[in-house]
Amino acid sequence: MAIVFAFTVAALVFAAPAAPGPTRTATTVAPASPGAPPAAKNLSSGTANTTAELRVDWRDRVAIGVASMQSADPARLARLEQLQPDRKVEDAVFFSPGELQDPRVAPVLLRRLLQSTDPVKVRCAIVEALPLTGGDWQEGAAALVALDASPQVRKQLVQVMRYAGAPFNLDGLRRGFKDEDGEVNIAAARTAGFARNGEELFPELYSSTFDSDWDLRAAAVQALGMLRLPKSRDVLIKALGDDEREVRLQAFLALEQIDPEGIIWLPELESLAKDRKSHRIARKAELMLRKRKAAEKAAKKAGRPITGARPTAPEPSPPARGGGGSASGAIKLDPSATQP
Repeated sequence: MAIVFAFTVAALVFAAPAAPGPTRTATTVAPASPGAPPAAKNLSSGTANTTAELRVDWRDRVAIGVASMQSADPARLARLEQLQPDRKVEDAVFFSPGELQDPRVAPVLLRRLLQSTDPVKVRCAIVEALPLTGGDWQEGAAALVALDASPQVRKQLVQVMRYAGAPFNLDGLRRGFKDEDGEVNIAAARTAGFARNGEELFPELYSSTFDSDWDLRAAAVQALGMLRLPKSRDVLIKALGDDEREVRLQAFLALEQIDPEGIIWLPELESLAKDRKSHRIARKAELMLRKRKAAEKAAKKAGRPITGARPTAPEPSPPARGGGGSASGAIKLDPSATQP
C-alpha cells in the first residue's frame, strides 16, 4: 500500500510543468552492491529475502522526495523552490552551502532542473550545488545530460559527474561524448580523466583522439595520461605527430605519466627536439635526450651493453665452482617494464 500511495503522490507532484523525457517504467534489477555510493541507493519494495527488488525510477523518487517535504515542511519547500544564487564569480553565479547541505534538498533541486523554468545561469548553479546535498542526485543528473535544452547546463552536468559514483558517472559522461555540442564533448573527455573507473571510457577517449576538433583531441589525450592506461601508449605516440602543438604537448606529457623512465628511449625525441612551433615541447625533448645520453654513458661505464632502446643488465659472472649451472648471459629489459 505504501508504494501505491507513493506513486499516487508522485503523480500529483508532477502536475507542474516539466521538461519532456522518455516514458518512465519501474524495472526489476539485482540488489545494489555493498560498495555502491550512498547517493546511488534507491527506494525498493519487497522483503529482505527476495533475490530481486523493485527499483523506482529516479523521476518518481524525485516526486516522492518533494511530496515528503511538502508534507513535513511546506514552508521550506516553498523557500527552496524560490532560492536564488547569492554569490558571483565573473559571469557565473553560485549558491552558498547553507541549508543545501541536506540530502532532502536533492529532489527539490532536481525537480527545478526538470521543470527548466529557471534561467540558464541559475540552472548551472543548481547543478553545481547538487553534490553539496549528499542526497540521491547522481542518477538524475546523469539522465539530465540528455534532457536539458541548454548546452551550458549540459556541460555543467557533465562536469559534475566528477563527483558521481559508478555507474552513473559513466552514464553521464557517455551522454556527454554523444552530445551534439562540441563544448560538452570536450567537458566529457576532460572529466573522464578524474574517474576511478575511467578505463571503461577508453573506446570513447580513443575515438576522440581522431576528432577534427583539436581541443577535443587534446582533452582526450590528456585524460588518457591521467588514467595511466598502458594500452593507450600506441595512440599517444601517434598523437606526437599531430598537426596541433597542444595535442603534441599533451601526448608528450601523457606518455611521461604512463612510462616516466621509458620515455627517454622514444625514437620520436629527435624530431620533437626540433619542434619550432612549441618551445616547450622542444625543451622537454632536449631534456629527455640529455637523460638518454647520461643513461647510455652510465651503462657503458658499468659495462652494460645497449641493445634496442635500453641498456641491458650486466652479464652475470660464471660461478667459481660447479653445481650452480652455467651463466645465462645478458638479461634484456622488457620495454614495458616501467609501465604500470
